[in-house]
Amino acid sequence: MKNFAHMTLLAVSIAALSPFAATADSKHGKHHDETGRGEHHHKSKPLKVALWGDEFYSDDATVKSIQIEQTIDSMNKHKLDFTLFAGDTKNGSSLCTDQAIGQDVIDIFDSLNAPTLYSLGDNEWTDCHRTNNGGYDPIERLGYLRSTFFSENLSQGKHPMAVERQGELGQAYSENSRFTKSDVEFVALHVPGSNNNLVATAKQCTNKSNRTQADCAAATAEFQARNQKNVEWLQASFAKARENGNAAIVVLIQADIYFPFELSDGGYQDDFLPQLDGNNGYTDFFNTLVNETQSFDGQVLLVHGDSHYYKIDKAMFNEDGTLTSNFNRVQVFGSLENSWIEMTVDPSSENVFSFSPVVLSH
Repeated sequence: MKNFAHMTLLAVSIAALSPFAATADSKHGKHHDETGRGEHHHKSKPLKVALWGDEFYSDDATVKSIQIEQTIDSMNKHKLDFTLFAGDTKNGSSLCTDQAIGQDVIDIFDSLNAPTLYSLGDNEWTDCHRTNNGGYDPIERLGYLRSTFFSENLSQGKHPMAVERQGELGQAYSENSRFTKSDVEFVALHVPGSNNNLVATAKQCTNKSNRTQADCAAATAEFQARNQKNVEWLQASFAKARENGNAAIVVLIQADIYFPFELSDGGYQDDFLPQLDGNNGYTDFFNTLVNETQSFDGQVLLVHGDSHYYKIDKAMFNEDGTLTSNFNRVQVFGSLENSWIEMTVDPSSENVFSFSPVVLSH
């Protein structure tokens, strides 16, 4: 989990309230028919969706309580259809107690009028081995989260919505979920920060931690098994969206898979792509996302948190260096910021998605 903001490629001004535009046809084929969209797309009603995550990091209980109330009140006033929470329900230097990663989070989600699709982050399990997090067994914490939040085919919240889950309820991979509304498929994948729980070096194993080599080998084994399931869920979700002729697909994860690379001016090809190797816990996810996006006729949106800096950009390119025109990426606010993003989903529009940041005063 990053505890600081960084600036990378910004395709639009953060202050902009206008829809995010991207109308060019990609090299792998046009994404729109001659009439703009099929007839069934026009029959789907627009949605209002909140994008948020990495919130309420203050160590001051009073400040944290005020920020939670402010954010919840703001979202409830906007009459949302649902929210997408991109992981990290606490900061990265606090204890991973049942209360902190369980009931406290349930109380927040249950305060919302809208249901919430939740993608797990690193602060609530992957990083719990750290001494300042209490030195927990991360795999045990993951089991607790699965049984607490994903034991039903329902989203989070006091008014939950039905979702499809990959794994047996409350067990491994039950956190991977999806649903379809207004001709758009929404997919949650368990891809957290801290290298997706892949321990690639000795330093990663022992940094801020008393982990043994056996602990780190167990972490890597957990990554390898979940990584394969993530790839399968992503591929199956795109296949389902193609079969249904969906206008778009939204992929929700926690990790900023692009950190710390500047993608502009050749950085994507020269710096980011070369480091996607066996030591990078996001290599398989990203390569699958590229392959599926570039063979999908609709719009694709990646939503994530992790680096605490609001941005919207087009962070994918074709092999010839041109933009993959149907791909967009949104990173949510976070850390000391409790602001959020209101996304409009209109499958009858050319770009399907538009965004309006809701900036809350402190």
